Amino acid sequence: MVMTKKNAAQLLKDALSSEKKLATKVIIVVINAFIISGLITYLTSWYFGLASLMICGLLGQFAHERMSNSIQARKLLAIKSLRWDEAELNDPKLITKLDKFLQ
Repeated sequence: MVMTKKNAAQLLKDALSSEKKLATKVIIVVINAFIISGLITYLTSWYFGLASLMICGLLGQFAHERMSNSIQARKLLAIKSLRWDEAELNDPKLITKLDKFLQ
């Protein structure tokens, strides 16, 4: 898929911001899993609560892996479209470079 440098810069910037938000989303999922499991344990029995915690954990892990893979794919696609090396991702001035493309 060929895209313009402006589109690639926007895609890379969005991927980097999504990567930063991923940690907070994981924390929210863990808290919700414990709350749901606690409610199920309170209403039924401890083994149903444990089972729900395990199911929520598996679903959360699947979602995290899928989001991580999606973010990595978007970053690699944008870098390929910009014709940069992967070492450019570690550059502290990367956001300013991307903002120059977006102007």
